[in-house]
Amino acid sequence: MKSAAWALLLVVACAHAPATEQAASVTDVPPDRHASAPAYRHYLDALLAKNADDLPAAAVELRQALLYDPQSPHLHTVLAEVLLAQGRVAAAEEELHAALALEPRHAPALVLLGRIDEAREKPDDARGHLRAAIAADPASADAYRELVRLELSAGNMEGACDAAERISQLSREAQERAGREADTEDGRGGTLVDAERLREEAASAWLAVARSQAQRREHAAAEEAFAKARAALPSDPEVLSAQAAWLETRRRNGEARDLYLRLLAQRPEAPEVLASLARLALEDGDLDTARAHAQKLMALAAAFDASSVGAADDDRRELAVALLRVAVPLLGARRSADAQAALEGALRLYPNHPELSFHRALALVQRGRPREGAAAFEAVEKRLADRARPAAAPLLGADPEALALDAAVQAALARGRAGEASESLRRVRALFAAHPADEGVALALLDVLDRAGRTADAVQLLNEAARAHPQSDGLLYALGNAQDRAGRRKEALSTMRRALALQPEHSGALNFVGYTMAESGAPADLDEAEALLSRAVELRPDDGAIADSWGYCLLRRGRVDEALLELRRADKLAPGDPVILSHLGDALLAAGQKDKALAAFRTALSRLLPPSRKSPRPGTHALIDPPDRIADPSDGRVREEIERKLKALAP
Repeated sequence: MKSAAWALLLVVACAHAPATEQAASVTDVPPDRHASAPAYRHYLDALLAKNADDLPAAAVELRQALLYDPQSPHLHTVLAEVLLAQGRVAAAEEELHAALALEPRHAPALVLLGRIDEAREKPDDARGHLRAAIAADPASADAYRELVRLELSAGNMEGACDAAERISQLSREAQERAGREADTEDGRGGTLVDAERLREEAASAWLAVARSQAQRREHAAAEEAFAKARAALPSDPEVLSAQAAWLETRRRNGEARDLYLRLLAQRPEAPEVLASLARLALEDGDLDTARAHAQKLMALAAAFDASSVGAADDDRRELAVALLRVAVPLLGARRSADAQAALEGALRLYPNHPELSFHRALALVQRGRPREGAAAFEAVEKRLADRARPAAAPLLGADPEALALDAAVQAALARGRAGEASESLRRVRALFAAHPADEGVALALLDVLDRAGRTADAVQLLNEAARAHPQSDGLLYALGNAQDRAGRRKEALSTMRRALALQPEHSGALNFVGYTMAESGAPADLDEAEALLSRAVELRPDDGAIADSWGYCLLRRGRVDEALLELRRADKLAPGDPVILSHLGDALLAAGQKDKALAAFRTALSRLLPPSRKSPRPGTHALIDPPDRIADPSDGRVREEIERKLKALAP
């Protein structure tokens, strides 16, 4: 097999080498990008080793080739590339300088020196080498590509766009040459290959620009850059996928779906595309379509499991990640039975995987089985603590230590929901003593104390912790929530503003301050609310509570049609939430749809616990809570508000 590959590489290499060079002696070889004939065997063996990731062998073969052809700048440069991949930067630089001593305008060597300077955070030196490479070879797509990356990392968007535009121009020129030479020998070979490579480089450059502009929230510019990437390679999967994901963040779901469907046409069983389509369907409230995509993924998992011997682990991982990506929004939408089924499908691929098991435990608690959920969380915590076991690779990037802490927190909360209030409080207090600055732990402490009617104690404990850890935005967020539940709204608002001063992108604090300003209703406050909540929606587009706040803000601004759309979206993201339904009823009333408003208010009321049952006997939570909903301490206040609205509409 190696001989066949070697022969193929020999044919390709010889096709690119001048005939005179193939017959030249070592001393007669002029500086050139290709190796002389006696060096070819070692050169091609080096390429085979390099492609097999055997870098030491590749370096040995290249040094053997250089014994025959010491004046080849190309061999010196390829050796430098191999040395760089080994982390031997100084040795790589020696080879690059040797290449440039032979041919000062050798563009590939200049490009590699530019990469080294960029890694050393010397952008001016890197830019100089890359521009020298372009001056030496105006058609060097590699130099332009590296220049795009350099300018983006330096924040020079104009320079990056100029470099990307130049690659596009080179691509267009190459396409024209390939078209003119279509009937010639060259047109069937190198010209067409170069044209295709330049198209790929142009698409890659504009894609990098588009992603950077999207991160900078320069959405109009990002849209234009995506369009240019698509113009270069209209059906490229990476471009289509990146643009579809960006359109999702812009909540342009219809356009995103069209691109995902194009991707699905290319790969009908692509797990990541099926997961994206399921997520979009769920956000649109199309549960049947979401389930169909999820069931397709589960069928793929079952088939994969049945034929798993020798199966590629990358494929297994891709499928498990897709199932987890479907399960998470299903949990957010309180579709816990569907989420559990998806997670159990993934667990067939990775039995006992901590990340999958953690989310399955969340589904059990949501389904009114808190005792089972607590046991499942405890199993996750125990597995992560077992140092004798090899650590499982994270699927969505969960840090094992953070996941173990989350599992401990959720186990404690689940014990409380199973009626073990004192055990729940004991565990949460111990966690808070060990991790006082952790947001999840602080919120758990608030939850347990608030449910026990000890909100004032929560305020005191969190206030003390916040003074001890003044840089913890998460702790301030928990304190603000505690102050709000204690009826100290002005203090809560001040605390949340302090959290935003520390972390301007804290979506929870943005939501709290934005909603509070929207409630005020003053024009200046509504302006601030709109700015804060629009940012929160960008950060968390699939969060029903944030969508609700945004819809409420739009309603307060008198934009009733927009408010209705957003509040209906919020209801799809978090079905049956009483607060969302109450705001939806307000919007329907403002739109003149009294009967629908009444229906929304009545549905909201049915989701709340009667006041006489607010304090159930230990162990009875699951029996009296509405399906897929856990009672909230604010239920009484929300209930009174909805009853007032109903009395006013239907006395």
